[in-house]
Amino acid sequence: MMGLQKRTFRSIVNITIVLGAIIMVAACTKTNTDYEPAKTAHAEIQLLKDLPQPKSMTIDSSLKSKEATAMVQTAQRFYGFWNTGNEDLISQAVASSFFDNTLPKGRPQGPKGLLFASSNFRKAVPDLQCTIEDLLVSADKVTARLSFTGTYKGKFMGKTPTGKPVHFFAIDILHFSNGKIVEDWHLEDNLTLMQQLGVVSEN
Repeated sequence: MMGLQKRTFRSIVNITIVLGAIIMVAACTKTNTDYEPAKTAHAEIQLLKDLPQPKSMTIDSSLKSKEATAMVQTAQRFYGFWNTGNEDLISQAVASSFFDNTLPKGRPQGPKGLLFASSNFRKAVPDLQCTIEDLLVSADKVTARLSFTGTYKGKFMGKTPTGKPVHFFAIDILHFSNGKIVEDWHLEDNLTLMQQLGVVSEN
């Protein structure tokens, strides 16, 4: 009887070890399957060298690398415009039917509004630079977390420039169609910006 119990116990232990090994292999296989496509898609993205480089990118693994690359490069052109004020980049990145869903008061709608905003703000901060902190690409949208820096050198809303640095953040959601940006939603840290420009008191 004792011999039978020992053999039964050994069989149970052996079965447990085998099952454990199977579970571990399955778990490892699932992890590789889940994450490898995303890494592969990210590695295949070809960035435009002379335009803002995303510090971090997250690419939807269901997108083909060609599609994702086109969207990322268009976003680079769009933020290259904000980084330099180069108007040619707007026609390359934005559709003529572009619509701003969060249009600030006094800004024209469409591509003209982008040119208007950049031109006016650069009168106060002529060395404005745009950095892409994060870029998330999914389906037909790109979400960007941005930081803007520059120097307060020109008058803004009647305020005398201080020559001090300006630094604020923004979030964009860009909607793409036929390779271009057709609409966006954006939110800037305007309180911080207005405090740095002396329009709003920091107290």
